[in-house]
Amino acid sequence: MAEDETNEAAAGKSAWVLIAILVLFYIVAVLDRHVIAMLVDPIRADFRLSDLKISYLMGTAFALFYAVGGLPMGWLIDRFPRRRVLYAGIALWGLAQASCGLATSFEQLFVARILTGFAEATLMPAAHSMISDAFPRNRLATPISVFSMGAGLGAGVSTILGGWLVQTFSSHGTFVLPLLGAVQPWQAVFFATGLPALIIGLLIFTVREPKRRQKKAKDDQPLSGIFTHVRQNWRVWACLASVFATMNIAYGSLVYWQPAYYTRFFHWSPAQYGLAIGITTGIAGPAGMLFSGKVVDRMMARGIADAALVYYRRVLLLTTPIVLFALMSANVWVYVGLIWIAQFATVNFLGFSSAAVQLIAPPHLRGRAAALFTTMIVALVGAALGSLVPAFIAEHVLHDDVRLGHSIALTFAICVPIALAGIAFGRRPFREAVEAANARHEAGRTPTVNESRGASA
Repeated sequence: MAEDETNEAAAGKSAWVLIAILVLFYIVAVLDRHVIAMLVDPIRADFRLSDLKISYLMGTAFALFYAVGGLPMGWLIDRFPRRRVLYAGIALWGLAQASCGLATSFEQLFVARILTGFAEATLMPAAHSMISDAFPRNRLATPISVFSMGAGLGAGVSTILGGWLVQTFSSHGTFVLPLLGAVQPWQAVFFATGLPALIIGLLIFTVREPKRRQKKAKDDQPLSGIFTHVRQNWRVWACLASVFATMNIAYGSLVYWQPAYYTRFFHWSPAQYGLAIGITTGIAGPAGMLFSGKVVDRMMARGIADAALVYYRRVLLLTTPIVLFALMSANVWVYVGLIWIAQFATVNFLGFSSAAVQLIAPPHLRGRAAALFTTMIVALVGAALGSLVPAFIAEHVLHDDVRLGHSIALTFAICVPIALAGIAFGRRPFREAVEAANARHEAGRTPTVNESRGASA
């Protein structure tokens, strides 16, 4: 008995070590994904690009192939050792990020961003699959939310470190590197943020891979097996897509256009706004992620099967007016003081929404379900349109590329009603899907150590 308890405790500690490593990977991924937002103006100047073309580099190129890579990566995750697949993806995206620094034209940078997005598609399905096997299903929202804190931490790191790198490299002017010759400061930033991933990724081999649950019966399912599940639960997936993909457009508008907004409207330097965004995102984001995960888990424990949707509806109704006020304010300190609410609650949904997907997904489809949700739905729609919509509004509606805060506010005003309608549409089918999945899990699960002890007594 004591040995079993010791093994359970060790497994719990190992699971949280795994989470810590995955969080670090997420931070690196977000840094590599979003540091380009700190480099908008020098890239635009060197390549003579419009904001719309810049939006293609920041969002469309990355998000499109992040989505394209999602299902193949999810299939690999479901069939092969997850640690090896994950490291291969990390090494590839690090090299692709560094290759952005070799670009001498818009087209070359576009291709490098495509490769970065395709390779990063390994992280979410691998992480969600391993976490779902390492923790009890009735407490998934908290560990997946802790992992998802990497998004906020990564955004914070990308602005603080990115701002420092931009400021430091810019002050030195052009660099002359062996074999490469002269490179611009913005190119050096891509080298400095991409290459370390090859070393950091090796940390995944310091922990054991969690044992897969209920996998053998359907190991031979094809790549398209996930679509049978989606067809059978189309109302649930339509709900999740309309709510969280739509709100990721709003989130993307903040991530991609805040740096330019600070520069053009408030006239802050990269070091100034990098620190402001970094502190706001790096503190409010992770805190909100952890808070939301714990709240949703507690609601689930009280028998609220659709806790994720109930919680998020309340969040949107309470926080959206405050966020809109912040975005419309001409006072930089009002903006800084209030925008943390968006980071804490309004756009901070990835943890509990991803846990919701894992609750309804069959065990043999977890990697593909995570890929479908995070890469093909949330990221494709959110990242691509999150960069594009505010740029389009600024250029074609407001005819003003300085008041980007107003463009972001209009983006929120479009997205929130769609998300609320999606919640109203999907609550009942989602609740029924979770209850059905719980029943299947109880029918097929292995008793825990404590339950076995009680039975033997």
